[in-house]
Amino acid sequence: MATFQRARSDEQRAVRRRSILETAAGMLDEMPVAAVSLNELSRRVGLAKSAMTRYFESREAVLLDLLSEAAARYRADVAGTLPGWADPSAPAPVRARQVAARLATTFAAHPMLCELLSAQHAILEHNVSVEVAARYKRSSRDAIHWLAERLRDLLPELDAERALRAAHMVIILVGALWTRSRPAPAQLAAFRADSSLAFMHPAFAEAFEAAIATFFRGLVAETADAA
Repeated sequence: MATFQRARSDEQRAVRRRSILETAAGMLDEMPVAAVSLNELSRRVGLAKSAMTRYFESREAVLLDLLSEAAARYRADVAGTLPGWADPSAPAPVRARQVAARLATTFAAHPMLCELLSAQHAILEHNVSVEVAARYKRSSRDAIHWLAERLRDLLPELDAERALRAAHMVIILVGALWTRSRPAPAQLAAFRADSSLAFMHPAFAEAFEAAIATFFRGLVAETADAA
C-alpha cells in the first residue's frame, strides 16, 4: 500500500487519480462491483477516505470513470477487426447472426466492462453530482453512436435510427445478461440442485448472441417494411 503526500500540482493530481482508477480496476478483478467499498479503495491507495474526495466525489464517480475507460479500451481493441465480423455477400439475417456472435465473444473478453455495465443504472449512476452524471452520459452517448455507425457498416440495411436502437440494445443486454449469468451463491446452488431451473441461469455469450441476433433481424425486417 502506497502512502501519498497531498498533491500540489495538476500533474500530481493526475497521478493520484490514475492510481485510484488502477486500484479500483484491480479490486474488480477480485470482487463484484457491489463489494468495492470506498474504505477499502482508500486503504489500498494509501489515502484517507476524506482525502479521496479531492480526486473523486464518491465511489460511484470512480467506477463511472472506470466504465468510460473500459468502454474506450473495448472500442480500441475491436476497431481493427470490425470489417471482418460479417461476410458482406451473405444475406442480412446471416450477417446479423455473425455480428451478434462477434459482439458476444468480444464483450465476454472484457469482463470488467461487462461487470460495470451490469451495475450502471442500479448502482453507478447514484450518489454522483449532476456534473459527473452529465460527463458520463455524454461519454456513453458518444460510445453508442460509435457502435451504431459500425453496425451500419456491417448491416447497411439498417437506417440510422434503427442502428442507434440496435447499439443501445447491445449495451442494455450486456448488462442484463451479465448479471443473470452470475447469480449469488445460494441461487447457483439451487440451479445445480434442480435441473428444471437451468434455463434461468444462462451462459452469457450464448444468451447474448441469441438475443441480439434476434433483435438485429427484427430491425432489418422492420426497416425493409418501412421502405
